[in-house]
Amino acid sequence: MPNINTSTKANTLSAKEQAFCREYVNCANGTQAVHKAGYHAQSDNTASTISTRLLKKDKVQKEIARLQELKNTAAIMSGQQVMEMFTKIANGEIKDQFGLDASLNDRLKALQELAKRTIDIDNKIKGTPDMNVQITVDWKR
Repeated sequence: MPNINTSTKANTLSAKEQAFCREYVNCANGTQAVHKAGYHAQSDNTASTISTRLLKKDKVQKEIARLQELKNTAAIMSGQQVMEMFTKIANGEIKDQFGLDASLNDRLKALQELAKRTIDIDNKIKGTPDMNVQITVDWKR
């Protein structure tokens, strides 16, 4: 999880509030987040009360939303990661769920996806018209 920057005084969270926000984003359970954040709640009822109080604070809600957005963004593959994955599949570097090599059909699909994305990138850079690319295998040769 990235460092939390709460430098604005009006929006400053205490260390425990920051910890609560991080834990809440990870587990989505206020009672557990209170315990993990280091609040000295003797029971789950007390932790639940503390959690409810914290979740009503605007600055806590904003921090949780910010951290959730960071978490969601990190979960999405970048274009570069997608290209790397297609390349690994096309090169046969990735096995299937049974530990077997990717099928020829899967490798060809990965090559087609790579070709589409490479041509799209080239079109944007060079200004060439869109092209349709089809990869076929001639088994008769």
